[in-house]
Amino acid sequence: MARTDMNMAERFQNNVSWSSVWLMAMRPKTLILSLSPVLLAGLIVFGAQLSADWIVFPIIILSSVSIQIATNLWNDAADASSGLDQASERLGPPRVTSLGLLKPWQVRLAAFLFLLLAALCGLYLVYVGGWPILLIGIVGIICAFGYSSGPYPISGSPFGEVFVICFFGIMSVMGSAYLLTGTWTVESFWAGFYIGLPAAAVLVVNNFRDRIGDAEGGRHTLVIQIGPHAARRLYAILMLFSCVGLVHVNSMIHLGTLSLVSLIIAGLLMIYALAMPIRRFFLAETAPLQNQCLLGTSMFQLQWLFAFLLIMLLS
Repeated sequence: MARTDMNMAERFQNNVSWSSVWLMAMRPKTLILSLSPVLLAGLIVFGAQLSADWIVFPIIILSSVSIQIATNLWNDAADASSGLDQASERLGPPRVTSLGLLKPWQVRLAAFLFLLLAALCGLYLVYVGGWPILLIGIVGIICAFGYSSGPYPISGSPFGEVFVICFFGIMSVMGSAYLLTGTWTVESFWAGFYIGLPAAAVLVVNNFRDRIGDAEGGRHTLVIQIGPHAARRLYAILMLFSCVGLVHVNSMIHLGTLSLVSLIIAGLLMIYALAMPIRRFFLAETAPLQNQCLLGTSMFQLQWLFAFLLIMLLS
């Protein structure tokens, strides 16, 4: 470890408690990405007044959050071990492995334990939902490891954003709605797609900030492939198109009826997106400002969820 890295680790060790170190490793702010799709599925089922097994709902949440934490932990250890995540050069939030606060084996063991918890929850979910849920669970566990590890890590490929939309959007919402009701619906597919767009935008910001170091490390993220100007436009498209999705999903739930309420709320959310997260990202030229954009984009997913709830209540 470089001398600067050791100094950073010493400063953290003197000011951060053991529990705070593990909380930092789990990255609780990212849990919005795993919670929002499950909450959306619950809203869709509740709004459509479908018969549902609500006992399974907290188990779905626990399983989803456990997989997210396991992915964060494994990513922390994998990036440090690969040499791509040196503490003295890191632009993003601090990582405990690269700082030397935790050993790589400790972080990997914790990742395995959270995956074990997800698997235990998954056993009950498989009992409820059958082989489709087993398949989703297996894919989820494989992707948790394959996101940052293996010969072709997803995080270093141009397909990271597509993976996020599919896994943290479509699969999460459709799978959760199926577990609650026992049926697959087109509404849950499109709702998952649209709420997955802000999640993909989070990855765009992350990879935009790290694009220079990632390119030097041999990564081929989508941001690197298309360049910074196109990456900013992609971010704007993802955010704005998710607002359009509010109207689309609401019209599907109401059998094709176009609601004035949904148009107004979606329009207001679009104006907010342009004025706040999109504008901030276009103006953010430094890593600290881009880190603020990460949090703002994650919070936008919750704001999207709140807008969906408002439309559902007022339509």
